Amino acid sequence: MRQQRLVVAKFALCLLTSAALFLGVPAADNPCAAGPPVDTNPAECCPTPMLVDGTIMMDCYKKYGEQTKKQLQMEGIPRGCCIAECAMNATNMYVDGMLKRDDLSKMFMDAVKDKPEWMSLVRDATNACFEMAEKKMDEIEAGAKLEPSFEGEKICHPISGTILRCMSMMMFAQCPASVFNVNDDCKKLREYGSICPMI
Repeated sequence: MRQQRLVVAKFALCLLTSAALFLGVPAADNPCAAGPPVDTNPAECCPTPMLVDGTIMMDCYKKYGEQTKKQLQMEGIPRGCCIAECAMNATNMYVDGMLKRDDLSKMFMDAVKDKPEWMSLVRDATNACFEMAEKKMDEIEAGAKLEPSFEGEKICHPISGTILRCMSMMMFAQCPASVFNVNDDCKKLREYGSICPMI
């Protein structure tokens, strides 16, 4: 459980990198820029299932975590999340700027097969997230065409981060009542999580 929380906390870095893309607002006007209104770990409010193997996520964070921290400070077109792309490559879900939608959907559903309270939510969120990505494909493709801006920067296609960020936002925002820990901090976090990526 501690390992899972660590993965969630570290992956949040990556999700923040392209919050402006998801929200459709300039980085300077990003309502998520200040971070969550309370100092509560989202996993304490809603222990969302890991859709991607935690070991894979940690390995990818070790490779690209420092780069992602630098990218967080950058303005302009949101950069692709290399942690997410690394995870999608490791699971054979990513090929040439495209995610294998059917295979990814199956992987997500397999991750919650023993959690019936999550199954319909994950299925619906997968469809909604791919539809959202389709509508924002011009912005996503623009991020894929960026040039490195510092030594050693790898440019990753934003599609993987877009989908994983969307999934985590929707899962937290729609956390099943049977799982959600109801208290003031968690309610505030859920309100924030409905528009800002955290996990």
